[in-house]
Amino acid sequence: MQEIATGVYVGNFNVKIREELWKRVLDSVGVGEATLSYSTRNEIGYEFKTHNTSTVVLDCEGIPLVMKKIKEDKVEEKKLGFSNVSKMHKSKKFQGKDKKTKNKKIESKTILFLDIETNGLSEIDNDIIEIGALKINGNEIKTFQSLIKNDEKMPIEIIKLTGITDEDLKSGDNLKNVLIKFLEFIDGTIIVGYNINFDIKFLNKKLEKEGLSSIHNKIYDLMDFVKKDNQFLEDYKLQTALLGYGIEKKIPHRALEDAKLCYELSTKMNKFQRFIEKI
Repeated sequence: MQEIATGVYVGNFNVKIREELWKRVLDSVGVGEATLSYSTRNEIGYEFKTHNTSTVVLDCEGIPLVMKKIKEDKVEEKKLGFSNVSKMHKSKKFQGKDKKTKNKKIESKTILFLDIETNGLSEIDNDIIEIGALKINGNEIKTFQSLIKNDEKMPIEIIKLTGITDEDLKSGDNLKNVLIKFLEFIDGTIIVGYNINFDIKFLNKKLEKEGLSSIHNKIYDLMDFVKKDNQFLEDYKLQTALLGYGIEKKIPHRALEDAKLCYELSTKMNKFQRFIEKI
């Protein structure tokens, strides 16, 4: 680094080095002030962090805005109403009820992590060869996995990527049967996936072809949360996102296993966890 002014350093570093430097700064600066600014891929081309300053970062749809802390004078106000003892009694009375209601609401949410494998990228010209899903409601976990029968010869690159062979697909179930079972499995769930629009687009096209109803569940894409939560990744492929959150596992490109990885990724993402709790 070059010190271009007292306490002001500039340099060019990769993400890992930058984060380690910032940790060292926070450890050493104590109650002092610190600001880190760096280039990133967003609307304005940079991001920044602050520590113990009057200026903080406000994330607005992926754009870092500057927010100034304003000190407000404390003004005591006397208002007519219940006494403090009465308020405390009411608080204790309803506290347990509110907690039970909140926990019941969270437990009643059924989150489904979805992934599919296909023999190409076109939902019109190509086919789904495997569907996998992980359904979670509280401590209850259920899985769905099925290979789909296909008599066409598999592209070599797809076999290398997934390990799914022509022989595997010959023993699979037919598309309509799998889709009917799948619709039953996802009923009443919130669907989550990585780049999930690709999966839903494929599924809805095949559902339409088989004369079945399309998917109308609430759907959320983990990629959107990753882009807001970790803006300095090299790219936003699932493998890169996993590594960015400390998950050192290689994607097997098998539907159920990939769905499980999406679930594991979601547990590392604070913004996604807070979002799920609110809906």
